[in-house]
Amino acid sequence: MLGIAFVVVVGAIVFAVVARRMSEKRTRAPITVEEKVPEFQVVALGLQGSGKTLLLASMYHCLRVPAGQSYFLHAPHRDVLQLNQWYAEMADTGTADLWPRGTAKGETRHFLFTVKTTVGGTPRPMFHLKYLEYAGELLSDPQTEGSGKQDELFAHIRAADALLGVIDGYRLRQHLDGHPAGAAHLERTLNALLPAMIEASCPISFVITKWDLLADRYPDETRRLSVVHDLLMSNAHFRTLIHLHSATRIMRLVPVSAVGHGFATIDHDGDIVKTAATAVHPTNVDVPLSAVVPDLFDQVEARLTRENLAALDAEARRRRQQGPLEALASLTAFGGQIAGRALLAAFGPTAAVALGDTLLGLFLDSRGPDRQDPITQELTAAERHLDELTTARRRVLHDMRRKVHILEGRLPHTHLSQEH
Repeated sequence: MLGIAFVVVVGAIVFAVVARRMSEKRTRAPITVEEKVPEFQVVALGLQGSGKTLLLASMYHCLRVPAGQSYFLHAPHRDVLQLNQWYAEMADTGTADLWPRGTAKGETRHFLFTVKTTVGGTPRPMFHLKYLEYAGELLSDPQTEGSGKQDELFAHIRAADALLGVIDGYRLRQHLDGHPAGAAHLERTLNALLPAMIEASCPISFVITKWDLLADRYPDETRRLSVVHDLLMSNAHFRTLIHLHSATRIMRLVPVSAVGHGFATIDHDGDIVKTAATAVHPTNVDVPLSAVVPDLFDQVEARLTRENLAALDAEARRRRQQGPLEALASLTAFGGQIAGRALLAAFGPTAAVALGDTLLGLFLDSRGPDRQDPITQELTAAERHLDELTTARRRVLHDMRRKVHILEGRLPHTHLSQEH
């Protein structure tokens, strides 16, 4: 489920260095810190035309620079060219009905985003987000015998750290206007998404695209989301999924607009066309990816007992009083304690084997405030670098949580986990 270690220092070297510092003050040999990056897998599912491509292009566009947050997304150059092309086609008002090509039936799109932040004046990777986008028809339509595509998709869903279920806001608008096609499309969407999601164990975000197309019917956004929430909950299968899993899993309802209010409208033929009245200004598209790691950590935390949580808090406070190497060295001992073993078990056996001490450190560093008092002892270059990485990681996770909390504060119905 999770990728390889974020920062790995061979245990014997770490303990030897710590012991030497405590026993005597003398010149220390350089310490090598090997940096590797954890990977989290995100699977996006939605029927053709639901807005997955525009969502992806706008998500990258809004997160490609550290504006409003400490982190930004980096992607391979070939992917950047594709994402930029989709965004340019979307934003071009020269042709009213020209939109980027969506995902074809049976097509899979793979993107590897690296979440980076500035550490010591240099952009450094914090973790990867492996983004897999599937057309929902792969779940609902018969497949060629022996193709193996459905088996591949279900394997990715089982291994996912987050699922995004994309629901077409235009079809919701049709449904609310009493158009039979809207009700039929919503039923087909949920029939495709829910059977796969009900067996998954990771956090789920239902992303409502084309949110701007409902604005003229319900100008008050809180009221608008409340109506959409009630419409979804009127579906027995959706309601069952929420009631069954909301007590133990993080589940969200995230309204987004890839283009923003006023850029597109529905013409007399029922088609979505550009208006040229305003420029593109995406809304909430930064939330789905920003929520991935915080939601995973929150879900794991909810599975722990009060005693284990108290032990984790105590360990997190202790880490903030330790030097970089002492904090790193203590992870192995903590991993052998009851609370450490319980935390790794909550992530699952695959994560525990793949990450071990690094997973413990990543989780502990996401809890509580930064270090209150500066480190006073002299640090080697490697120790200073490790301390800067830890601080940067805390800052990134804090900013990601902040985006989610702001949306929840503005629109309480986004938190489906409160439904139980």
